Amino acid sequence: MKPNQEFFRCANYKSGRGKCTIHYIRNVVLEKIVLQAISELSKFVQSYELVFLGILKERNISVQQKELRAMEHSIEQHKKRISDIDLIIEKLYEDHALGSLTAERFSKLSSKYEVEQKQLEQEITACEQKIHEADQARVDLNMLMKGLNQFTEIKQLTPEIVNTLIQRIEVHNNDRSSGHITVKVDIYFTAIGQFDLPSQEELLKLSTKVHEDARRRKTSA
Repeated sequence: MKPNQEFFRCANYKSGRGKCTIHYIRNVVLEKIVLQAISELSKFVQSYELVFLGILKERNISVQQKELRAMEHSIEQHKKRISDIDLIIEKLYEDHALGSLTAERFSKLSSKYEVEQKQLEQEITACEQKIHEADQARVDLNMLMKGLNQFTEIKQLTPEIVNTLIQRIEVHNNDRSSGHITVKVDIYFTAIGQFDLPSQEELLKLSTKVHEDARRRKTSA
């Protein structure tokens, strides 16, 4: 058995979970399908990289730098507010201890500030998670782009090629409706998931849009 025959599993590809008891597709056929998909995407990216990146931008594959800066600013402001609330609550404790603040008022105010603090902490966690995901998406996309430009004229799949370019492969149930057995295979690429190459008409429109956007940026600079 060739090493790359172990690459192919069904919907749980790469996760190592589950077994395929319904589907059957010869490894040599699946390898051919994957090789063709990689080759087509590689040629497209090498010929139309700006169009490819434009498509990903429209699909919101990666978070824009402006959004990341806004989230980083929010985290900074939230952390400052949390520190300020700590000081406020500390002052409330002092006022309560000195008798200048009733127990009822102290309880109401301290609860209010603690709720606000918890909400800020949750927002910080959410922003940090989005930033982490955006960073990982950027790394994955860079890895994909490098791989598509590096692995040209591929004759055989290797662990390096699969791990660099492929996120997972899904082999669906056999279809016998036409009288022949057909198996649908979905290939999910690293960072971008499934990607359908544009038609010639779509490519022309996308190329025109990319050039117009570049011209506008140049004019406004």
